[in-house]
Amino acid sequence: MVQNARYRRKQYFVERGLQLRFARFVILFVFLASLATGLLVFYTSYFMLGEKLADVYPQGRLITIFKTVHIALLVDLVVMVPIIFYGSIVFSHRIAGPLPKIYRTLREIGQGNFDQKLQLRRTDELRELADVINEMTSKLKERDAAK
Repeated sequence: MVQNARYRRKQYFVERGLQLRFARFVILFVFLASLATGLLVFYTSYFMLGEKLADVYPQGRLITIFKTVHIALLVDLVVMVPIIFYGSIVFSHRIAGPLPKIYRTLREIGQGNFDQKLQLRRTDELRELADVINEMTSKLKERDAAK
């Protein structure tokens, strides 16, 4: 599936504010979900396996095991945050990327230029909106020609 060079993504930050708010929401959500999952795993293992492991391992060794697990979870979270941030920016571009084109097209239509054709990439989320705008433009052009 080869995209036309005209429609390739040239920059990831198009609507910077919107995209950063989206990325912040995604990171906060993932962080809270990871924190809740980590606490659930910790308390489940601590309460269900704590006594059984205390019989097998000396107390000091058990504490070391739990600290090692906590550090591993923290490192995993620190490693995943940039990956999640990048993914959220790329995904948000599918929404924010078409906005400048839509604004420009709507301004042209508002000035009476009904020859506008809004084309978005296949992966853009606002493609249905573009189709509706194109349909509206063609009907306005027909109505203008009939007058």
